[in-house]
Parts: sequence; structure tokens; C-alpha cells
Amino acid sequence: MNKRLVSVIAIIGLCICIFAQICFATPMAVESSSEPIISVEPSYLKVSPSDVFTVNITIDPDGVEILGAQYTLYFNNSLNATSQTKGPFLSQDGASTMEITNVINNTIGKMDYGEFRSGVDYGINTSSVLATITFEAKKAGTSSLSLSNVVLSDEAGGQIPGVLINNGSCKIEAVEQTSTPRPTPTLTSTSTLTSISPSPSMSTSTPISTEQDDGNDSTSVTPALTQTSKQTPNPPQSPSLSPTIITSPAPSASKPLPPSEENKRLPGFEATFAVIGLLAITSFVSKRR
Repeated sequence: MNKRLVSVIAIIGLCICIFAQICFATPMAVESSSEPIISVEPSYLKVSPSDVFTVNITIDPDGVEILGAQYTLYFNNSLNATSQTKGPFLSQDGASTMEITNVINNTIGKMDYGEFRSGVDYGINTSSVLATITFEAKKAGTSSLSLSNVVLSDEAGGQIPGVLINNGSCKIEAVEQTSTPRPTPTLTSTSTLTSISPSPSMSTSTPISTEQDDGNDSTSVTPALTQTSKQTPNPPQSPSLSPTIITSPAPSASKPLPPSEENKRLPGFEATFAVIGLLAITSFVSKRR
């Protein structure tokens, strides 16, 4: 009985030790491991067609020294990649670097990039930008920016396991065009009198009265000018008429008459002259007596 009890206790203790190793040893290993992160930043963009924008491929080493990096990025035909340039990540301490590959294929929506540090045997453990990509939005839609074939190398040239990947996406929204109602044109009838020229109607009067008194001409001229003008629109084809005023000649002054003729015209002149003659004869006869 004692042997059986000891055997059971030993088996139970062994099971407890195995269980403890499974439950506690593994989490400790996970906590101590480092996982570098490669990301598309910003992770989400909203642009309009024809917009040009950039995204960065960044690396957070999480304490692991990284000597080289490479990736493949996929996108769809709503985007057009125009350039892929080296960032400062692998050369941030002044070390020289070399690009392994830098290829853009817009036909299938894919680009490859690879770079490593040259002339040194230690890596970088500070976060920074590995590469910068420039896109042009072609049309409305949504494109994923998916990283694939990611390889990060340590200082010995071996591949670092457990790299975390953060992908991105881009939404291209068409700009809504608000149509402004166009004003309805209204026809305004405007009659403009461009040229008004008087169309004169003239009436001239000739000397009206010419009287003869006792064989003597006495001319009395009364000029009368009546001008009537009508304002009528002058057709563009016909030249405008300027009014012509006909003026009758000014009457000439009557000639002064000789004294003899002027005396004849005095009424009763002959009778007066006869009376004076008779008085003279009577006075002469009286003196002789």
C-alpha cells in the first residue's frame, strides 16, 4: 500500500511540473521576444481624382537591429504610382546604403523595393521611414495598399521572424458638382432713335403788297417764314437731310422824293397857293390906293 501511495504522489507531482512549464514558461518567452513592425502611413487616405499624394513605408524595429529590408506593395488601377524614393531609415546614422530593387508596375498594380546597409556589420534599431511612394489618383474608387513579401534582416544577414504588418487603404471620391441654375435670358425690346434729322417743310412768302398812290410806288414787304419740321427716324440707308431755309430778299428802302413832287402830294396845296396869291394881289392894290 505504501509503495502504491508513493507512486501516485510522484505521478501527480510530475504532472504538476509539466503543467507549470506549459502554462508559465511559454508566456515568459513571448514577453521577452521583439516583433518589428512595418507599416503603411497614413493607414487611410481620402483624396479626389487627379490628386497627387504620398505615403510612407515605415519600420519600427522594436529593439531589434535591422541591417536590410525589402517589401512588395500591391494597389489597384484607381491609383497610378509615379515614384518610389529611399527614406532615411537604414542610413540615419550616416552609413551608406544600397538599393537591391526599385521597380514600379502600374499595369498590374505592384511595386518592389529592397535596400541594405553596406560597409557595416550592425543594424538600426530606431524607427524611421524606409521609403516614400508618390501616387496620383486616377478615378473614383477604393484601393488597398497591401504589403507582401516583407523581409527584415538582422546584423548577421538572417531573416527576422515575427514581423508585424500594418496595411493601408485609399479612397478616391469624385467631387460633387453642384449645378447652378442659369438665369433665363429675357428679351428686352428697346427702340433707340439713333438719328433724327428734321425733314423741313418750308413755306416762303414773297412781298405781299405793292401799292401805287398817285403814280408813286410804295412797296411794303412782309416776309413770312413758316418752318414745319417732322422728327422721323431716319433709315440707316438714306442720308440725313439738313434743312434749307429760303429767305426772301430784304426790301429795299424807298427813294426820297424831290421836294416838288413831295409837295404835290400834300392835300389842298393848290387851294392854299391860290388864296395866298389873292391876298398878295389885294395887298398890292390897297397900297397903290
